[in-house]
Amino acid sequence: MPTYNEADSIVGVITELSTLDVDIIVIDDNSPDGTSEIVKKMRFDNVSVIDHGSKKGIGPAYISGFKVALNKGYSKIATMDADGSHQVLDLQRMFIESDSYEVVMGARWIEGGSVSNWKVHRILISRFGTWFAGRCLALPYKDLTGGLRIYDAKAISQINLETISSNGYCFQIEMIRVISVIKASIKEIPIHFIERRNGVSKMSKVIVLEAFARVSIWGLQRIFRHNADKLHYVK
Repeated sequence: MPTYNEADSIVGVITELSTLDVDIIVIDDNSPDGTSEIVKKMRFDNVSVIDHGSKKGIGPAYISGFKVALNKGYSKIATMDADGSHQVLDLQRMFIESDSYEVVMGARWIEGGSVSNWKVHRILISRFGTWFAGRCLALPYKDLTGGLRIYDAKAISQINLETISSNGYCFQIEMIRVISVIKASIKEIPIHFIERRNGVSKMSKVIVLEAFARVSIWGLQRIFRHNADKLHYVK
């Protein structure tokens, strides 16, 4: 779980996750509100904190978390938001499905999926982002920007993580782009996403523009440089 100023929600999220048999890695970008210190004071044996230094964003945070998880020898690596928007019950169902797939994606925009407390413009941005990325990258999935996922560690270990440079929700798109390059099996599972009740959303125009620009470039590369992705991403 990457964190930046999640002091109001992190305790509740970790407490809810304690119902599952999982270890938790919190990657904190030097939150001014003391998120890192709050987690450390909880003193849970299954919770560790990476103090990531100055704010780098969600992409580099996830990459650091992947590296630590691989070094610790975990077989499955789950990613989720730290603001309470992802539900532990959904994650539990996804773990069951992960026995049969190398990547399980929590999807809001398929039958059975839903979103609560989002304004219309956020829904439109998310749905357009997935539609646009799907068309540009020839990906058939219905929710490419969601953060609740489970990756098989063997699949992640095939990727040169240093080549992944996206931030914001563009990171989520790039990860599925990479996973598709290595031909890993992917399953979308419907989830219920609930907009945060505390704290401030990290969504910004910069994040949206980054995703649009990168996906557009990747789309052109797919047309004119067919094997470039495999050479770029795969170890």
